[in-house]
Amino acid sequence: MNKLTRIALLTASMIGFNGLAQAANTDVAPAPSQDPIVQHLKLTNEQVAQIKSLHDSMEKNVEQVSMKDVKDGALIDVIQSGKWNEKAVKHQLEAFSKVEQQTRYYRVKYYFDLNQLLTPDQRKQIQDDLIQSISN
Repeated sequence: MNKLTRIALLTASMIGFNGLAQAANTDVAPAPSQDPIVQHLKLTNEQVAQIKSLHDSMEKNVEQVSMKDVKDGALIDVIQSGKWNEKAVKHQLEAFSKVEQQTRYYRVKYYFDLNQLLTPDQRKQIQDDLIQSISN
């Protein structure tokens, strides 16, 4: 798969599939049979259910990312103290980076797994939609 296709699929996943994953929840989105994205891609009820399951799993994994090294107010304390604390600042920035990296990992894994659920025709439709939206 070429680089443009990978970027397009990832972008499509990021833009539209959060809504798809929630489509089975009537409080959040219309019923799958009425959801325009579900209809446009011709997703089956099984695909919608699998996407919701993937999304729930991703959310659970992200919620479990350890925040133990992130200290509330540590950077503000350094600024307010008037004394630069190189060690404290670096430690907090590293802690933030670690949390962000783990969160991004779970999101990319979600988009990969979601992509595996789509048929070749559905993937092609997403690519076509992205190309059309980029060229407009």
